Amino acid sequence: METYINKLRGLATAAAVAVQGKIEGGYSFTLSPAAIRGYSGLWTLYNATKKSSNQQATLWVFDKRQFFETGLNRQLLTAQNKQQISTMLANQVSQLSRLRHPAILQIIEPLEETRNEQLIFVTERIEYSLNDLLADPQQARELDELEIQEGLMQVAKGLQFLHSTAKLVHGNLEPSSILINAKSEWKIGGFGFATPIQTSRAAQQLEYHMPKYTQPAADFAAPEYVLDSRMVPASDVFALGCLAAAAHSPGGQSPMHAAASSNDLGAYRRLLAQLPKSSAISSLPGSLSAVVKQMLEPSYEQRMTLAQFQSSAYFDNVLSATLRYLAALIEQPGDQKIAFLRGLPQMLPKFPVRVLKRQVLPHLLKLLSDRNALRFLLPNIFHIVDKLNQAEFVSLALPELKPIFAANEQIQQQQPQAVVVIVSKLELLKGKMPTQDFQSMVMPMCYAALTSTVPQVQDSALQHAPAVAKSVSSSELREQLLPRLQHVYAKSSILSIKIRAIKCLHGILGLLDKQTIISKVMPLLKRTKSRDPAVVMAILDMYEEIGLSFLDRKQVAMEILPILWTQIIDDRLRLPQFERFSQVIAKLQSRVETEHRRHLEQVQRMDEQAGRFVPPIMEHAESTFAQQTGSTTDDDLFASLVNKNVPTNGSAAAMQNPLANLAPASNLDLEWEWDAPAPGMQSRPDTNAHPKSTAARRVSVEVDFASNDGMSDTADDFGSFASFLPPPPPPSSSSLPASSKSVAAKPALQLNMAPKPVPQNNGSLKPRSYQPPKTTKFGATKVATSPLNLSQKHAGGKAADLGDFDPFA
Repeated sequence: METYINKLRGLATAAAVAVQGKIEGGYSFTLSPAAIRGYSGLWTLYNATKKSSNQQATLWVFDKRQFFETGLNRQLLTAQNKQQISTMLANQVSQLSRLRHPAILQIIEPLEETRNEQLIFVTERIEYSLNDLLADPQQARELDELEIQEGLMQVAKGLQFLHSTAKLVHGNLEPSSILINAKSEWKIGGFGFATPIQTSRAAQQLEYHMPKYTQPAADFAAPEYVLDSRMVPASDVFALGCLAAAAHSPGGQSPMHAAASSNDLGAYRRLLAQLPKSSAISSLPGSLSAVVKQMLEPSYEQRMTLAQFQSSAYFDNVLSATLRYLAALIEQPGDQKIAFLRGLPQMLPKFPVRVLKRQVLPHLLKLLSDRNALRFLLPNIFHIVDKLNQAEFVSLALPELKPIFAANEQIQQQQPQAVVVIVSKLELLKGKMPTQDFQSMVMPMCYAALTSTVPQVQDSALQHAPAVAKSVSSSELREQLLPRLQHVYAKSSILSIKIRAIKCLHGILGLLDKQTIISKVMPLLKRTKSRDPAVVMAILDMYEEIGLSFLDRKQVAMEILPILWTQIIDDRLRLPQFERFSQVIAKLQSRVETEHRRHLEQVQRMDEQAGRFVPPIMEHAESTFAQQTGSTTDDDLFASLVNKNVPTNGSAAAMQNPLANLAPASNLDLEWEWDAPAPGMQSRPDTNAHPKSTAARRVSVEVDFASNDGMSDTADDFGSFASFLPPPPPPSSSSLPASSKSVAAKPALQLNMAPKPVPQNNGSLKPRSYQPPKTTKFGATKVATSPLNLSQKHAGGKAADLGDFDPFA
């Protein structure tokens, strides 16, 4: 045996020398306490990544210096113990390098010893050992019975391979020897005490005083090894039975745990005899209890074989059978594969979520390369994707789905039903994928589906497009999605597609701006020729939202209501549809009436607050007039002007000429004159004058604007013309005495009006000094002024006609 150990040691050393530095230079990893992923025996596990291929792996590290030279080990371990431990670890790696099986841990890089006296090697990515899993109460609770069943089945297959093909007995099957990867696959490791199958005694006997790392775990060792130092294939069956019981016990304890720490062989035999009746066995679920009893038989010749264990009633359930068939599905014929995938959606809800994520999904993703099965495969994948968070989806599913999204055109042509499945899950993918990936990978497939020639594809895209429209930018919405929806609605001859397109447009209205709705959506609706009630009602829903949320009252009144009134009288409408039209019209009309009434009320309040504009001198005139006539309000003034009864506190002259007694404004220097018409001019009869005043001669007034320094060519408001005083109307001939029928009424007017020589003219009112026309800015509008000529409006320049004269009209 010493020769065999030396041979193994030489092989391990030679392998380490041959690959010196290959792991350190070819992999990226961090050796720190925070980076530790778990433990397996004396090995510490770290995550590693291969630099050349980005392959995910696990780095196994044993620090000899730290283990041998620190703590109690420095005092307790002899040089022989240290050598035994080093040999055992090297044997593990050596055996793994020779074995290839799905249930056995796969080694990537062989053993290497660093300059820091560290033994390292690299395997496939491992999440944790079964020992770490069972030691964590939270993770142990998440370990489902179905996962335990599959794990035990995988271990049994691995042991069967060791016994029948590799001709090895594992010899140390315990929880730290079982490694679990991200797919929840149980892998066999810990081959430090593996021995060839032989009938001779084992090379090393179990010694209780030795450190436990220098010999197999006593609580999982078979009786023939503990009592007789014999290692046979059935010894692994006994260890597997203890492992099955430990997977269901708190802390992962073996049923033989009580006798493992004692060297009393008599106590060991008594515990072994009572083992079938122990609570650790009787409390196992279902048929596993009976199976474990047969696996823990004291005599290895009477124990259940591995083949019997795999075919036992413990594995006789539909979920386990489904997982096993799924694992081999890639090798099945096409028709059987499709039949299985079509029935799988009924089984998926029965699986634990942990099993779906770790075992079912990886097998399904491997089948994506078979495009003929894609339409049946994707519904099962998306069922599991719905259970993943975003991080899990990105790491587990997205890398395998990217080639499907990239083959958009090919799938559109060859697998339209697969496109229907993908498009129907747009909202799910939007929530799981990063936004950038979704827009660059999935939305192009959605856009292509909108213009597909397959109605089912179009219908699915139209149904689900509004749910993902929020994830695209406003420019992409206007330039990519909206034009395609317009095209589908305008060109489709299938009624259901046209209605679906209208509903899709309705679904994205809230994402469009008002201008886009007015310029692109409204014209599309107006050009609709179909009068099918289903189409009309779908458009009615759009008009309702547009009218209530996007257009103003005038646009609703002029653009929508006339169309609705035209459509409501269509004889093809049924009574419920007619009532729906009436409700929408009533809503829109109510909105128009309410908002327009509010607008008018606001205008009225503004008018009341601003008041009627009255020049300051006119305010003075009205005040004086009120004193003379006894009128204090606008109504009183109006009544006093039209009432035939002259007030007692005012004279008739004051009533006819209320401005007669006004004092001239201090800032106004205007001269007026009344002039007779030119000789030969025919005066029009004054129909408004008193009959007795027909003999009164016609007069004209000439206004001297040049003397008014307070006026300006330009003005922005009426305030700059406040000093202007229009000419007062002359007194009626019937109300003045004969001696007063002269233009020399200066004392009565007191308006700085001096008699002037009357020129021969047509009796028009004009400025004393004529100025050329000027351009005046009046408010925001430029108005060209011209000489005042009232001959057309006031024939003959009759003074009584000047009462409503406005020189700026």
